[in-house]
Amino acid sequence: MVRVIGIDHVAFNVRDLDKSLEFYTKVIGLKVTEREPSKPGIEYFLDCGPSLLGIIQTKDLSHSHLFANEGLGANHFSFRVHSNDFEGMIAHLEAHHTKIEFAKKRPKSWSLYFYDLDGNKLEATAWPLEDGVPEAQRGNEIYDSKTKSWRAY
Repeated sequence: MVRVIGIDHVAFNVRDLDKSLEFYTKVIGLKVTEREPSKPGIEYFLDCGPSLLGIIQTKDLSHSHLFANEGLGANHFSFRVHSNDFEGMIAHLEAHHTKIEFAKKRPKSWSLYFYDLDGNKLEATAWPLEDGVPEAQRGNEIYDSKTKSWRAY
């Protein structure tokens, strides 16, 4: 039997390749990979840990199938971040006027859901137990983007 060892890449179509490249490099912090040749005007592949993120210039703006909450098909994909960077990621996204759906801290995992320029649902996930966060700092909290504060739930 073949053994899958991880996700190689996730790719999706975007409305404006140059603006999306700027979002994923300047806001998210990814870099254009040297592992896969990019085709300016057509597609870029970005390093995302051991995996790649591909952004492709769409040819058809009349049809969309975004990473979204409801309906069949893709829901979202997640970037792994260290727990020490989790709250900084929220502040960074807010500073770049990125739409945040919600952020939640649970004892074993922390999730931050947000949207790219085309409305694709993305996530940043941290694993506080694996990252050595003390138990007292791993409670159940949810982030309120209006008040920019955390509250227990």
